[in-house]
Amino acid sequence: MIIRTKAARPFALIITLSLVALFGACAQNISGPSQGGGGSTPAPAATPANATAQGPSIEASPVERADNGYQFFSSDNATLTVRAPGAREVRILYQPVGSDEQFIELATLTQPSDASAGEFRAQFKPPQDFNGEVWARATYPDGGDKESEHITLASKDEAANVAAQQNGQSNGQPGAQTQQQVKGVTADSDDSARSDRVTGGHIEHAAFKPGDGNISISVNVPAFMLTLWQDGKEVATYHVGVGQKKYPIKIGERKATEVVLNPTWIPPDSKWVKDNMVGEHITADDPRNPLGKVKIPLGDAYLIHQAESPSDIGHLVSHGCVRLLQDDLFDLATKIALARGVPNAAQDIEQAKQSTDRKILRLGDPVPVDINYDTTVVEGGVLHIYPDVYDREANTVERLRSALQAAGVDASKLGDDVLKQMFDRASRSEQFVVSVADIKSGHALDRGQTQPLTPTQQNQKGKGQKAGGERQRKKAARG
Repeated sequence: MIIRTKAARPFALIITLSLVALFGACAQNISGPSQGGGGSTPAPAATPANATAQGPSIEASPVERADNGYQFFSSDNATLTVRAPGAREVRILYQPVGSDEQFIELATLTQPSDASAGEFRAQFKPPQDFNGEVWARATYPDGGDKESEHITLASKDEAANVAAQQNGQSNGQPGAQTQQQVKGVTADSDDSARSDRVTGGHIEHAAFKPGDGNISISVNVPAFMLTLWQDGKEVATYHVGVGQKKYPIKIGERKATEVVLNPTWIPPDSKWVKDNMVGEHITADDPRNPLGKVKIPLGDAYLIHQAESPSDIGHLVSHGCVRLLQDDLFDLATKIALARGVPNAAQDIEQAKQSTDRKILRLGDPVPVDINYDTTVVEGGVLHIYPDVYDREANTVERLRSALQAAGVDASKLGDDVLKQMFDRASRSEQFVVSVADIKSGHALDRGQTQPLTPTQQNQKGKGQKAGGERQRKKAARG
């Protein structure tokens, strides 16, 4: 098996060690039919004129089908069958949930199991955490490639977890609440959960309470801020890095159902399984592992995971994931697990800090995660204008007037030129901040100020000013 990326980019492939080991144990089966015995090898069937146009199809067996579109393997031994008449090669590809835009090549098949029907088969034992999309890519003698439709497959052990994530149903752990019961998450994903329009003008702060499962998470992308809420009160905030402009995180409601300690990363283009040997896997304590010590899957290949360095914070750095500094990520993971009453969570997390043992902490009912994109936030009577980092044309005069009108400002008295100058004061690394009272009194521009988006950027700005001052002093000394 070979690990590929969609565009041959050296980014993280997210896949568990158990998946590697179980596929490695059956590498001979999944590599295709044996050529042995010295007998003749069946030749591929003649290529129909429209074979490339039709493309391949793929199915798995034995499976059970769920209402949410998932297919669950109903046996520990499974078969993937690809029908591609005339194909000279078939590759079976798999993208796990939380794969951050990467996929795995499960098998490369060059000889059909049934030449007359153009069927290629691969057999394997699905690992416990198998969960994602599987599809086939067929190559024909004329050089053309075609892909099958994607099918969503999961192991028997993942069935309950997938159902909980898709449907919001409990899988039996205490302290959980449904999304509709959780405050601090707004149904309008373009409104920040910290906005006065959502909170009523006041964010109540509280100490975290273990065992109180009424929690939710919100992330405002332009503010690079993640907030943990409990009973509608802010219990923690963290500064984050987010997806690059070409790999943005999807705005909207997501769900977290588990915390994975010490996730394993397998580098793109390394050999996953060769000659029944497990390919290189990189553990959480290895500096080459971009996932770090913790990941929190959000579904559909999106994650919360560890930043590679402090410079990630406040920047567009990932393939659609949310990155936190390690200490912040451990703190967030601990609070989530303790709120949901996960047995031995604190002990397991402390142990994970000192080891590379992988462990999954199941959270029970999904924790609501609101990914919003709000560039004009009135919070506690103070307007924050954030940069439009994804160029969504969010910083418009109309949107700002709406936010100010909701805050009690007679926006008709503000000219477009003033509002545009307020937008111009926000930059890629700084926000523009001014109180609503100053806006009402006509002092928005002279009393408003710019502030770095994150403490990391504040420190970088301070170092830059210090270095600039030192250069000026040296220049003056030289005359």
